Amino acid sequence: MYLVITLFSRMTLLGVIIFFFLQFYKTKKSFVKLFEGNKPLTLGFFGGIFGIIGTILGLPYKGTIINYRDMGVIVASLYGGLPATLLSCSIASTHRFLLGGPSGLACSIGTLCAGVFSSFFRKSFMRSNEKVIFGCLLSAVSELVHLFVAYLIITPRSLAVDIVSNALMPMVITNAFGVALILALTKYTEQAIKIASSQVFAATLGIVEDAIRVVEDPKSENLVRFAHKISLVLDVDEVVIDLNSCPAVNENNITKICVPLMAKNGALGNLIVINNARFQEEQIMMIKEIAKFVEIVMLAAKAVREAILAREAQMRDFMSKLGPHFLFNTLASIRYLVKTDQNSAVKMIDELSELLRYYFKKKEPLVTLDEEIRIIECYLSIMKLRYGEALIYQIDVPEDLKYHCIPPMILQPIVENAIEHGEKDGRIIVKIEAAQKDENLILKVCDKGNGMKSDSKKGIGMMLVEARLKNIYSDRAKIEYKSKNGLNVIISIPMEGIHDKGSCFRRRATCT
Repeated sequence: MYLVITLFSRMTLLGVIIFFFLQFYKTKKSFVKLFEGNKPLTLGFFGGIFGIIGTILGLPYKGTIINYRDMGVIVASLYGGLPATLLSCSIASTHRFLLGGPSGLACSIGTLCAGVFSSFFRKSFMRSNEKVIFGCLLSAVSELVHLFVAYLIITPRSLAVDIVSNALMPMVITNAFGVALILALTKYTEQAIKIASSQVFAATLGIVEDAIRVVEDPKSENLVRFAHKISLVLDVDEVVIDLNSCPAVNENNITKICVPLMAKNGALGNLIVINNARFQEEQIMMIKEIAKFVEIVMLAAKAVREAILAREAQMRDFMSKLGPHFLFNTLASIRYLVKTDQNSAVKMIDELSELLRYYFKKKEPLVTLDEEIRIIECYLSIMKLRYGEALIYQIDVPEDLKYHCIPPMILQPIVENAIEHGEKDGRIIVKIEAAQKDENLILKVCDKGNGMKSDSKKGIGMMLVEARLKNIYSDRAKIEYKSKNGLNVIISIPMEGIHDKGSCFRRRATCT
């Protein structure tokens, strides 16, 4: 009884240590992967190590060791089959044989027999709904096999009877208990991981709608909504999706986790979670798992954005080639002015150079309204030199709207259309206005021509403007045509770019 109690207490201590380490998510996940990952060699290695531990923690008795070495071997056999059995038995049995003693060889062979015997029941074990009970009973039988083999090999017979009779109860009970303990811990850990995974899955479902919105339209407002939804799911104070770097948090009582969002070709940014209270283990696990989902969302959004920009560049390139007649007419005008008005010819050349430089070198996805208006002024100045007093134009753009962002070359086709079709009574009157309505920038180009009939077909330039607006802003931008004392073309664009007196850069990258 002393042997049973002592060996049982050591086994319990080992179980407590294992249970303690399984309280951490990483060790839980690694533990589950060990038994569910179909890696027999890895299982065999760990089974052999557990076998060595079982031998070391055993109790010496008349030159032999009463132990629970078979515990690791049996578990490895049940989950990994014969390959795991042979590897774990090789490690644990070799260690025991090298320790020597009258039962060294007998116990080594006994462990091998116990492992092989257990592996025969692997399929039945894997199908069982009561793995803990099944494993416990199988372990007890396997240990009897071990002791029977040892009894046959140990000499003299009196010593064999003595060792086996005294080792029978301690080894059968402790090995059966050890196997049951490991299987119970495995079941507990699997359930914990499943619960955590189901929580992550449920949380992910809760943010899918906002994630789709970000992929379809990765503007700052959608990123803000997405980050806020994540903070509600995680039950934390704040979540930041930062596409640049991990910002410092200076408040003394705030806890912060910064998880890098990675892609194959580099970092996408960071998922930053801020909380006043300390993070729980489950929260940390969910943050890391949700970060993987955010990575996928940001990769998809990046791909969509790049596709939009590629299509936009293609449209702009096509648009820049739409008006060769304009270039030819301008050059013809310059040729004429060189002979009649050299100053006007020089001015027209300068305006044309500025216009062409903008057309062919401006690669930013967005520019300031001020930049676009300056180019429109160049264009109108050239047209003024061509049409003279017949062309009258007016530009009314409030100062506070000049640095909002718009797509480049979005107004020129509309202004060109106004000049081409806006003549009435020998005069061409064009007016360009900008205003703000709610969160939208309103751009209006008006002429005093005959307007547009309901059955009139739009030119390629106007159709491209519509396509570009749809490509960049989806359904958030619109263009209207109103025939009232001429044609009024009204464009509504969301005001979401960074306002800067230089040029328009990328949209806000940090969203909370």
